[in-house]
Amino acid sequence: MNSENIFNSKNLKTILFIMALVVILGLIVSLIQTPQYKSSAKLLVIFSQKDMNPYTSAQTSNYIAGILAEVVYSNSFIDNVFKTNFNLKNDLGFSQDEQIKNWKKMVKVKLQDNTGIIIIDVYNQDREQANNFAQAIGYTLITNNSLYHGSGDSVAVKMIGVPNVANKWAKPDIFQNILLSWLAGLFIGLTFIIIFPEQELISFVFGKKIISRDEVIVFENITSQDNLSGQSEVGFNTPTGQNKTGGEYYNW
Repeated sequence: MNSENIFNSKNLKTILFIMALVVILGLIVSLIQTPQYKSSAKLLVIFSQKDMNPYTSAQTSNYIAGILAEVVYSNSFIDNVFKTNFNLKNDLGFSQDEQIKNWKKMVKVKLQDNTGIIIIDVYNQDREQANNFAQAIGYTLITNNSLYHGSGDSVAVKMIGVPNVANKWAKPDIFQNILLSWLAGLFIGLTFIIIFPEQELISFVFGKKIISRDEVIVFENITSQDNLSGQSEVGFNTPTGQNKTGGEYYNW
């Protein structure tokens, strides 16, 4: 496959056209989304027992942190969070399935590898509520973690990153969405011209037959030669230059 034939002016215009469409679509999607603020809390899980070496203790702490990270998405944990005194607004829904679904959209939990550290990210349309939920989740893990593991007092959870929320919303990230849309448009455009190297996308969209400049030059050369004999084979009379077929072309 000849790259010069693929990356001609027509196909480059097709790529730019597709990229523009995808970027515009990504921008529209970003603008219609409801802005959300983010508040984050960082907690450290500590496991300690007598006569246990530090390596085993760290591995156990990391294991328990993984358990607690999964527990955050349980119904019993959510109920305990709403029992705290952090002025939380419960708009998760009525059924348990709906509550879990909305909770997972609002709360994101991740672990730092082999450190026993849990990071809680909370997203909410209300800036104050985002911070309140992050504090309530951290408080619940600190005070009620023994309900979710069998190690009793051997496990302690400490707050090492106090929840805070920025003045600017975290979602949507318009700049990031535009960049991703640009890359997606580039990929789609390249894929399109590779699969359909001869397809004139712009003419297809706007419903017009577009003839390239090279085709026009060849066409003009043929008609010029035919005019020397007094009659064009493609239907042009030499005195008037009228097209008998009634066709038209567009010179780009």
